[in-house]
Amino acid sequence: MRNARPGDAEALARLHREARAAAMPWLPILHTPEEDHAFFETVLSGPSQLTICEADSQPAAFIATRPGWIDHLYVAPAHWRRGYGRRLLSFTQAMQGGLQLWTFQDNTAARSFYAAHGFREAELTDGANNEERTPDVRLVWTAPASPLA
Repeated sequence: MRNARPGDAEALARLHREARAAAMPWLPILHTPEEDHAFFETVLSGPSQLTICEADSQPAAFIATRPGWIDHLYVAPAHWRRGYGRRLLSFTQAMQGGLQLWTFQDNTAARSFYAAHGFREAELTDGANNEERTPDVRLVWTAPASPLA
């Protein structure tokens, strides 16, 4: 794992686009590859912490976080079910007392993944407030209380 660097924007945009298409083919495609690249240039220079897992010196997965939130967690389809998502999520959970995120209601694989890592559903919406206008769900996780020494 490593922190993302400015030169990673193109690879991250490509990974994001491929993972969304494979995992959620029902989602509308709202942006061009060039717009996705520009978005990741902005993410890399913004307040988010972006962590990458690499395979063969290429990004295999990434997570974008800010205090209390996961904004993105994507794994390249060629690397699904190899533990990259789990490693990124566990790393993030170890540094935060609580987290929340949005995912689409129809993304049952993501919902199951997060539930297996202690997240619970806190809010369902009709999608009116997301760009895709697709029903979503807010998931939350709270770190377990530490036992007293």
